[in-house]
Amino acid sequence: MENAAVDNNKDFNKSKYMIEAIHLTKSFNDLTVFKDLSIKVKKGEVLVVIGASGSGKSTLLRCLNHLEELDSGTVIIEGEKLNTKDRKMIRRVTTKMGMVFQNFNLFPHMTAIQNVMEAPLVVKKEKKVKVKEMAEKLLDKVGLKDKKDYYPSKLSGGQQQRVAIARALAMNPDIMLFDEPTSALDPELVGEVLNVMKDLAKDGMTMVVVTHEMGFAKEVADRVIFMDGGKILEQGTPEQIFSHPKEDRTKAFLDKVIK
Repeated sequence: MENAAVDNNKDFNKSKYMIEAIHLTKSFNDLTVFKDLSIKVKKGEVLVVIGASGSGKSTLLRCLNHLEELDSGTVIIEGEKLNTKDRKMIRRVTTKMGMVFQNFNLFPHMTAIQNVMEAPLVVKKEKKVKVKEMAEKLLDKVGLKDKKDYYPSKLSGGQQQRVAIARALAMNPDIMLFDEPTSALDPELVGEVLNVMKDLAKDGMTMVVVTHEMGFAKEVADRVIFMDGGKILEQGTPEQIFSHPKEDRTKAFLDKVIK
């Protein structure tokens, strides 16, 4: 019955989900990353995706915002089905999703505030005075207002990642995707980035987070998905997944990552 809803445009705007990914399949050459994978994310929900490297977590995120093209399946964002042949529509819908990557990807020749201002100025054509005011507020939100005129090379890894989060928020997204945002950081810098993400969750931001930070998943997630071999092997509340996992593979993974 789920497929019938996908083909019925008049049902899309009635959806209670911010993200609906239905029967997704993605391969790279002869490697099938995942097949017939489906997830749904409600407004304000924090969904944390865990699993071993190579289980398809990051590819799933990249397919949700169309950085990778699916082999088959349907992605619906805020009730609007992505038409992969309509490039303008893809750009418009995917601007509703901010994404933060493992590597910070800041423009090295731009200061922190210039990095945050760039997309609203170029993509949305907003007025510079308004954008600068907004960028200063966002940098203040992530605790970096005093570093606004610093270039990335003068910032720590944690500070760069917080600028990257502010940059993603500058497009005023309804959904934030995080692809292992702390994996490239020294251990002592992880906390400052996770604290910003916790604040976003408290503010009601809809979030899908791929992470190896189990403490964050326990504290902040509304729901946890465990992926293995391109499949969702188990999902539930943090309490269910971390304290009472049902699958042996989930137990084995958690035994290795939780000390």
